[in-house]
Amino acid sequence: MASIEGTINYISNFPDIKSKVLGKTGYLTSICGFGCYRIDDGIPQHKQALEKAILSGINIIDTSSNYSDGGSEILVGKVLDNLISKNQIERDQIIVVSKGGYLQGSNLKLGMEREQSGKAFKDVVKCTQDLWHCISPDFLENQITLSLERLQLEKIDVYLLHNPEYFLTYSIISDPERREREYYRRIKDAFIHLEEEVKRGRISYYGISSNTFAEKDSKQNFTSLEKVIAFANEISKENHFAVVQFPMNIIESGGMNNLNQQNQTKSFLQLAGENNLGVLVNRPLNAISKNKLIRLSDYPVTEDRNDDEIFSLIEDLRKQESNLIEKYINYVGLSASEKKNVIECISISIILKSNYSKFDNPGNFNELKSTYLIPRANFAINEIGKYYTDDENVVRALRNYAVTTNILLDSIFSDLAKKKNLENEKFHSTIDKFANSEQIKLSLSQKAILLINSVPEVTTTLVGMKSQNYVDDVQKSIKSDFVEKYIDFWHSNRSFI
Repeated sequence: MASIEGTINYISNFPDIKSKVLGKTGYLTSICGFGCYRIDDGIPQHKQALEKAILSGINIIDTSSNYSDGGSEILVGKVLDNLISKNQIERDQIIVVSKGGYLQGSNLKLGMEREQSGKAFKDVVKCTQDLWHCISPDFLENQITLSLERLQLEKIDVYLLHNPEYFLTYSIISDPERREREYYRRIKDAFIHLEEEVKRGRISYYGISSNTFAEKDSKQNFTSLEKVIAFANEISKENHFAVVQFPMNIIESGGMNNLNQQNQTKSFLQLAGENNLGVLVNRPLNAISKNKLIRLSDYPVTEDRNDDEIFSLIEDLRKQESNLIEKYINYVGLSASEKKNVIECISISIILKSNYSKFDNPGNFNELKSTYLIPRANFAINEIGKYYTDDENVVRALRNYAVTTNILLDSIFSDLAKKKNLENEKFHSTIDKFANSEQIKLSLSQKAILLINSVPEVTTTLVGMKSQNYVDDVQKSIKSDFVEKYIDFWHSNRSFI
């Protein structure tokens, strides 16, 4: 388990990286943490990114039982075990945060099986057909057991109730006062159980991750930190309620600006700071505004082609694909269904031409490219190559096809990136009014993270680092000096809102 001494020793190895104390836990943590949403076991680049992050000064990892249906926790467990066995880190240097509350995937299957056998988890909220939610003691006990197994740990350092406000959103209780009483009754029961888990030695501290901590207190699914603190103190003055997590970014600033605590006299962050709670921020780069997701990041531009040039490349690729199909694929020893599959996989030009007008986000396109288009093209190339290993004409044609495909995909991404970077100028110009000469040179994602980290009450900003490039990007932010005029920025009428 993490220890105060261990985390201090770890951070001392990285003097350039800024750190803060995680509230009353006393742990010293890097100001950016490795967020494991959409991180999965079995994906090499995720493993490499997590290893690089840990070995380069990031010592807090945030995961959950429902991230990748448990695959996220499994990956964290494997990486920690590997680095510890190689004596590259010590267990007490790393802070592991996990969460429970969702019934999806295998958890949902378990919940259904228990219900059918007459041993249903208590107080389950059935949100949709594919999503249930629960924070009852019996469910939490089950989830902590499973998380410990996947993480290969004896103790979880911080365990959070994961979005308990789902009850408020989906509850069948129509009376607002009764619904609210029941909500906090469930949270208090969960806290009582988590105190028992601390005594059992399975967790060290606990808290809540909620998307509605920073909302206006008039919202139906608002979670009051003030009330949560009061319930924790009722359980014990020496309680282990120590960490809260919520979304915050340069667009969604409720944590700083919404006075939703103590008769609307204090903000969520003010109250958290006054009560010495560790504060983890999620979604620093994915803002939601007017029901639209805005990615707060600049993108690299490696190619410079206009629409006409891109369509010319698509046509060139189409001709190469037709040539490969007519001259080679039609003559390989595959069944009709197998041949059809190879033809579909190699027909990248058709997909790009028919969907070109729909591409508007470089991040989404990059995901499509890496998880769908490139794997399909590689599969087709390998299948054809098996039958023509000694034919130089085929080898040359496949090589040209691969090169053209990569250039085309990079060109489309770069075109989308140029447009997105142009839109980002409004963010840069507003932020730069409050930044110093060195901070102005940072990328948008680095500036966005730095502005959050500059808030004293925020302990750590959790960033999804799915590749080593993401780790490198974060490193530049957490080595920068804090923004001195951070209060002016957060309280300003930002022009991009």
